[in-house]
Amino acid sequence: MFRAAIVVLWVLAVGRLATAQYAGSQACKTCHPARFETQSKTGHAHALSLAASGSPGQWAFGAGGQATTYVSQVDSEWYLEHGLSFYTATRSMALTPGHTNADGMKYRTFDPIASVLRCFRCHSTGPLQLGAGYSIQPSEPGVRCESCHGAGAAHVKSGGRPGTIFNPKSLPSADLNEFCGTCHRKPPEPGQESDWSKPWNIRHEPDYLSHAACFRKSAGALSCLTCHDPHGALQQTKAEYDKRCVSCHRTARHRAVVAARACVDCHMPSVAAGPRLQFTNHWIGIYENGAKLLPSRQTAKNLLPLRPTAGKAPAPADPASFRPLFEQMLADREKQWGLKHSKVARSAADLGLFLESVGDLPGAEPPLRQALAIDRGNADPMLAADKENLAALLVSTRRGEEALVLFRQAAQGHDAEIAARSLAAMAALDAKNAESYYRAALEAEESAVGKNHPRVAILLDDLALALRQRDDNKDAEPLLRRALAIQEKALGPDHPATASTLNNLGSLLQSTGRLAESERLERRALRIFEEKLGPESMELATSCTNLADVLWTKGDRAAAAESYRRALAIDESVYGPDDPEVAADLTNLGGLLKESGQAGAAATYLRRALAIYEKAFGPSSPQALSARGRL
Repeated sequence: MFRAAIVVLWVLAVGRLATAQYAGSQACKTCHPARFETQSKTGHAHALSLAASGSPGQWAFGAGGQATTYVSQVDSEWYLEHGLSFYTATRSMALTPGHTNADGMKYRTFDPIASVLRCFRCHSTGPLQLGAGYSIQPSEPGVRCESCHGAGAAHVKSGGRPGTIFNPKSLPSADLNEFCGTCHRKPPEPGQESDWSKPWNIRHEPDYLSHAACFRKSAGALSCLTCHDPHGALQQTKAEYDKRCVSCHRTARHRAVVAARACVDCHMPSVAAGPRLQFTNHWIGIYENGAKLLPSRQTAKNLLPLRPTAGKAPAPADPASFRPLFEQMLADREKQWGLKHSKVARSAADLGLFLESVGDLPGAEPPLRQALAIDRGNADPMLAADKENLAALLVSTRRGEEALVLFRQAAQGHDAEIAARSLAAMAALDAKNAESYYRAALEAEESAVGKNHPRVAILLDDLALALRQRDDNKDAEPLLRRALAIQEKALGPDHPATASTLNNLGSLLQSTGRLAESERLERRALRIFEEKLGPESMELATSCTNLADVLWTKGDRAAAAESYRRALAIDESVYGPDDPEVAADLTNLGGLLKESGQAGAAATYLRRALAIYEKAFGPSSPQALSARGRL
């Protein structure tokens, strides 16, 4: 759903949600009148309101600084995001971002992803409740005091005693970035990447800021609060931001004449995220040759890891707070329809999948089993989906044998898409029989979506990699080439998925001695990842490693070492200096240098790799033994 306003929320820990009491922003006014008045005029405070008379919807999302999007309840199960939004710059209605026509998009109220609930929660304060006809009722529209500071009744009752209210200012900068990112889009989890070539993603400020060297080298001095006062209106004067820049960059030297240009004009360019929308790029950096989406590739040392592993930021607008709403829907349907009705099964499945999505795996299992039992008794068409859902949960809780039984049953149902997913999951659980499972999954997927769908390409890749595990490159190669052809046609020649297949095919060709084509494919994959995923991604590091392998095999040790070093720099930047991924890079580089006669340098890298492996996996681990053997 489109968010035109800046939104930040806060909910106390899940264990306290049931007892924490919200006082409402008016209760804060008594002791904090000045901050109440200034915060009341911010975009945050007006992030959600009842739509004015004559508006197309029931609710107006966005403070109107750039746009306002309208949302209405359709019936007891659906909400509609209207296809036309009001744009302030043109004072006219036009297509809502992400929409292709004026019909709007429907969102199921109790979809396990909880899309519409998340939208209301990020644009309001306090827990959501259900009104008549399962309408969503915010406690207080707009993002007010307790959105960031947590439920304040205890603080009010104590007369403002210290320690009775939360202050986000106390968070370390990386945690604060995650905190604000809960609504402004936090940096993606490991294994996920942002497509930096899409201007629309510019509006995800915490993700972009997390990549900026300024942020990662500031030792916590730079945070969202450095430039943005949460109690005041968004600052529009560039000179005010320049003051923050100069506080650290007192002696900055420029290679070109900048005249009176503000720092943000060059280092945080404004980007058109749509025909009528402008957002500031928060990836602070050096932008050259008219670039606005990605800064020039820089080599920066001593950076805070891109994905810190220690500590967990608190979760404002925690979606776990929706649990009572899902439970209420289930209880109401049980009362209305009886314990064995298919509608009860659907609500039980929604609750279980929702709890799984927020990380409550123990809580998710009983409702998923409830849905399975009801549908089994009714011989319901959703039975295969129930088995797949429960099996996936069992995999997450390391009960693979039980999961295999359920996946096998799900694969025998009449839904080819469920069969394809279940068979692929079985392949991941049973490596010995992975090839046969992937072939069956491929057949089911082709039956479900046709032979040229991108999902077919994924299974072709998986099957090829399974074949390569037993050194069957001959049968794997045509599968990878077919996958590549599908992706190039369906997704485009420069899509990250296409680049992943290029990597896989390039690696195969390298192992079979076809080095010229292998190098060409690896360089093409590397270019795609640079353009789409930026200068720091796991995929780019893999491409650098694959290219280095090719160059080493060709005898170009100097170029191979340079490529290994780049992979090392990326992985150090992404994971930090002590991650096993970094140790793998160190081992590669150490082995190459040793073969090149640089024994001293090689030993330095290999000793560091050994130390990482010993700490991560133990002195007797296969990784540590391999590194020790190289030494």
